[in-house]
Amino acid sequence: MKRPKLLEQVLKSLVSKPATVQFPREKTEVEPDFRGLQYADLTKCTGCSLCSIECPADAIKMTSIPQEYEAPKTNPRRLYPLINYGKCVYCYRCVKVCPTNAYIVSNKFDLAGFTRLTSEQFSLSTLKKVGA
Repeated sequence: MKRPKLLEQVLKSLVSKPATVQFPREKTEVEPDFRGLQYADLTKCTGCSLCSIECPADAIKMTSIPQEYEAPKTNPRRLYPLINYGKCVYCYRCVKVCPTNAYIVSNKFDLAGFTRLTSEQFSLSTLKKVGA
């Protein structure tokens, strides 16, 4: 008598390794040119707003640099792009349109969490605090 194919498949899958990656316990490798988290280096940013204007997802809002940070002389309006990563589609149009190449790009992709993630902490970390 011939065994049914279904029983054979069940027995095979009971003893084989899973086909999926067990993320986040096992880290996955990403390609070097993967489009991940991006933020502005505020020492280069002039506050021109081109990235905010060009963003197709409306994920970038120009925000004032807090007074406790030293703004560079090239940014007299003291504005910087604040990216809402929940709205961002990672098209990198902001990176391409920036006239001063102020954007820092990465392949960081594990951004999920319970709080709204923005570029504020990343961008402000590129500036010195007043009196420091």
